[in-house]
Amino acid sequence: MKKTIVLLVFALILSGCSTYLTQTHNVSKTKKEYQKVLVLARSQNRIARSLFERDLAEFFASRGISATPSIDSGIDIPMEGQVSEAQAETIRQQLRDAGYDGAIVTNLVNTEEYKEVIPGSATTDYYPVYYGRFRRYVSYYPATTWEPDRLITGTRHVLESTLYDLREASGDNLQWVGRFVVEDPVKIEKATQKYAQELGKALMESSIKGGK
Repeated sequence: MKKTIVLLVFALILSGCSTYLTQTHNVSKTKKEYQKVLVLARSQNRIARSLFERDLAEFFASRGISATPSIDSGIDIPMEGQVSEAQAETIRQQLRDAGYDGAIVTNLVNTEEYKEVIPGSATTDYYPVYYGRFRRYVSYYPATTWEPDRLITGTRHVLESTLYDLREASGDNLQWVGRFVVEDPVKIEKATQKYAQELGKALMESSIKGGK
């Protein structure tokens, strides 16, 4: 039984260390400097949006890169639905006029219910068979504990984050794309912070040069 408890604790530790980032593509295949970046999370949930945008902006600020949450930018950006080419060009020009040369945009791609079966397992412990006054043993006998299969259900959120170079023409300004999967976030503050850290590190490694 003790072995089973230890294994379960270890599994929980590993699951806590799992990452949200599942896939990336450095479209431009270059690493550039950015003087002022807009951080945008397209979400109707203003609390989640504000937390995530500020977490990511703080990440870049700590590395010498000026980043502003869109919620503080004063620029009106649609929070849902498709954005037309004309709308995108208007927003891009507004951002350029405000001094932004980069934008990091995060969209919710899909939300789905999931079910996963965790296979059961058997753990065998061996206990000594005692005899005699001084409890000397002559052999061990096995005691097997069976753990049944477990059904886990929850909600899976698939998100996509993209980096745009606003100095480039609209059709050629996509620089980087990352796909993230978040399952059953318990505390929104921790989830947004973890997402922001993983996104920021991935961008710094492949597409954004550190500030001075």
